[in-house]
Amino acid sequence: MSGAGGKKSARGVIAIGIKVLISVALMAFLFARVPFHDVRLTLAAADERWLIAAGALLFASNLLGSYQWGALLDAVEIRLPFWKVCAYYHVGLFFNNFLPANIGGDIARVVDASRAGPSKAAAVSTVLMDRLIGTVALAGLALVCTLPAIDRFHLRVAYLALVGFFVLSVTLVWAVFHPRALPALEGVLGRVGLGSLKPHLDDLAARLATFRDQRGLALRLVCLALVIQVSRIFVHVLVARALGIHLPLTYFFLFVPLLAVVVSLPISLNGIGLREGAGIVLFGLVGVDRTRAFSLQFSTYLVAVAVSLIGGLVFLARIPHRRAEARKLGRSA
Repeated sequence: MSGAGGKKSARGVIAIGIKVLISVALMAFLFARVPFHDVRLTLAAADERWLIAAGALLFASNLLGSYQWGALLDAVEIRLPFWKVCAYYHVGLFFNNFLPANIGGDIARVVDASRAGPSKAAAVSTVLMDRLIGTVALAGLALVCTLPAIDRFHLRVAYLALVGFFVLSVTLVWAVFHPRALPALEGVLGRVGLGSLKPHLDDLAARLATFRDQRGLALRLVCLALVIQVSRIFVHVLVARALGIHLPLTYFFLFVPLLAVVVSLPISLNGIGLREGAGIVLFGLVGVDRTRAFSLQFSTYLVAVAVSLIGGLVFLARIPHRRAEARKLGRSA
């Protein structure tokens, strides 16, 4: 088991290393075409009032995201006050932004939520459903918003990729709600030597069955996820205003969901480089110069990082409490 674990850990380190190299290469490529001095001047001239408004709107969308996750927690009998759900949600956002793997925040949420729940599988099921609902909402929004501009901007290939992304996300949701999917997965795991995971998967399946019986809840949360995604489009609008970029709102609805899909691909380190490069290409189609297009995406990312620092403060503030709990458990043992 230790050998298998070591190999898995080594593969993870290699994967992270490749992502880092890709991000560094992409940023080096972009700065060869977008002078850093120009980017610095553009960022320095940004209107702070619009950036603060963008941060406030992003925080509000995170509160909606917390409510969405809280509803899923409640469905599997993990009872937490809303302020704790918000705190755990923001800690997850913090780790997503500051750890090299995007699942770091999901793991943090699972660990926190499982303390108040019947099992770790219950917490895993909520994070899994939260991710799937957000993915379906994002893919659907991108699919609808991009459709009117396929011919105008020659986005046929990108649209086909979006269709594939949407089909994949819907298939994953179908697999969760389909009772026959689990035995097939267990069979595959057994053939590759991971049959020991079967009890954990059975527990997870029991928790997911709760959501199969509450499809109305899933539908309502998909609608809420759409509101969250739309609000994050407006975050881009506010950042654009801060940078003096004035474009019709329709272009943001066209490009931002497509950008979000691109950034969600596990290619670079937290989307760094990929986000800015895709932004230059897409917003360049409507006349935004490279410097401002780069600055738009980079500034939006910095706003997201700044808001996620709330989770970092929460994490640091509770360290003394967690240490006291650990000492108490040590003495009782």
